[in-house]
Amino acid sequence: MLRIIKPVINWTCYVVTIVSFLCLFVKDTTAVIIAVTVFVVLLLVIAIYILVFIYSHLKKTNNEFIGYATFVKYETKPDGKNIEFEVYRQIQCKQLVMSDFKHSFKWTGTKPAEISSNLQKTNGKIYEADDESYDHVKLNFKKALTYNETATIHFLAKLDDVDDMSKPFVEFRVEVPLEIIHFRVILKHKPDNYRHPASLKRRKIKTQTGSTDYQILETISFDETCKSYEYHLLEPEVGYFYRIEWKK
Repeated sequence: MLRIIKPVINWTCYVVTIVSFLCLFVKDTTAVIIAVTVFVVLLLVIAIYILVFIYSHLKKTNNEFIGYATFVKYETKPDGKNIEFEVYRQIQCKQLVMSDFKHSFKWTGTKPAEISSNLQKTNGKIYEADDESYDHVKLNFKKALTYNETATIHFLAKLDDVDDMSKPFVEFRVEVPLEIIHFRVILKHKPDNYRHPASLKRRKIKTQTGSTDYQILETISFDETCKSYEYHLLEPEVGYFYRIEWKK
């Protein structure tokens, strides 16, 4: 930023120097008026230049934020009915001001999710979308972010699957660049002889045909000791749903 503005500041100094020299040949009052006028005009030029630079830079950035790391944890209790779904996200603001964050998710069970956050404020209201889209909740920052500030987002959903209607997968939608998504699925209710692998899948968020077919990327083995699946997805391609799916 300083490198870009520096030529404007130098040019301003040149003009002020020339005007100051010319003021030596006019009356004192006139010289003061000229000097003050030139100084104010040049300050306005610098301010306008900075605003135009910021606006053009923001216009090039299509995303409201960019991400660095995302940690996703899905954990069932021993009864298999009570579930905790928790997400931590490290983001960087790409707006002039960001007062809240819309966290998208989709719970496939029939009982309402209980939403909270340890780092942001939320009323727990779920803004529902259609069946093909994610719902979302608003997480309000305690202090609004400004351009290029970073923050950690925390989302926690306590889920009740007492009627056993939820689907066995965890999914994350990648709409902005990310360095890593760390998936951890802990299934405490699984019997000791459970050994089925899970699948890492993906599909495009937007398709011309509206296809919902998933492409299998990898098989993930089940850790029998910890009763969990764990996977580090590095630099996922933007524009896809990424899902870890297991046998219920």
